[in-house]
Amino acid sequence: MPIPLPRQDLRAFKAYGQRPIGDAIRLNANEWPEPTAAGAYLTQDELDRLLLNRYPGPAAEIRTILSKQYGVRPDQLMFGNGSNDTIMQLFLVFGGHGRTTLLFQPTYNLHGRFTAIAGGSLANEMIGLPYRLTRERALDAAARTRPHVVCFCTPNNPTGTVIEDDVILAVAERYPETLVLVDEAYADIAGRTLLPAIAAHSNLVISKTFSKVHAAAGLRFGILVMHPELAESVRSIQISFNVSVVTYALATKIARDEAAVRKRISLVRSERERVFRAMRKVDGIEPFPSEANFILFRVGGDTAAAQARFLEQGIALRDMAPWAGCEGCLRVSIGTPRENDRFLAAVSSVFATATA
Repeated sequence: MPIPLPRQDLRAFKAYGQRPIGDAIRLNANEWPEPTAAGAYLTQDELDRLLLNRYPGPAAEIRTILSKQYGVRPDQLMFGNGSNDTIMQLFLVFGGHGRTTLLFQPTYNLHGRFTAIAGGSLANEMIGLPYRLTRERALDAAARTRPHVVCFCTPNNPTGTVIEDDVILAVAERYPETLVLVDEAYADIAGRTLLPAIAAHSNLVISKTFSKVHAAAGLRFGILVMHPELAESVRSIQISFNVSVVTYALATKIARDEAAVRKRISLVRSERERVFRAMRKVDGIEPFPSEANFILFRVGGDTAAAQARFLEQGIALRDMAPWAGCEGCLRVSIGTPRENDRFLAAVSSVFATATA
């Protein structure tokens, strides 16, 4: 029976995202490894007071909290159903037919997917591994491609590399009519942000998320921070009521728990360095330094086979070979200390088997 088909340019897309894999330890999706129970933040009485029969309001409380934490005005914040939702809306407004997005590969591949869904064109500048994006390289790529949108992911996913502020700001200053998106999903772990630069750069947009150090990937709460004039124009176009009252209520409580965030950042940094040092001692792999909550490592050969050998030992990793510039690579998320011990034991076993 005939069925409607997507646009021709979208038909090759596969579903994105890593689904749960049985009882395997999930070190494949850059989530926070320890559970965050909603009941730890909202009581039954607070839940009962939420008006599910009404559309969500302006979310004044979470706006006030985050504006103070970020050092911006409340009206500079836009919210969405996860950061992917907010970024997709940005591409629908500033991308689209006849418009080009510049990416520095390898990088977060959903930025390329959003470009295609919005109907825009993609310009890829291949930086490769190790990932070192210089000011000169970024400016040269922008001059050649004349993009309408430029995306920087810092720390970069999947490499974990921080892009220096002067690289990003040089592009923002040279091309003031180009939207410069800075994806800071992992910036809290690195302890760096470009939020203070928004005041002087009206074309700068910074994406934040509760999916990492706030340990709330399942909550789906994403934030865009931008210049007030830019926010006003985007707000007039964005999809209304795209965040639920339950999400707002939980996000408000989670945002107040800054001590928990600091504790998580300290733990993930120490565990990441411990795992990285151990991986460097294993023959047959090449781990790349990271300032995020994951480590990209090159194994060479058949990455799918290597991924399968890890899964046999109860460890789910991400095969990065399909991502541009990541041929021969896997990525491991940093888990709990016990999970990291399991991973390191599996690393030695998998590659001893592979070279036997």
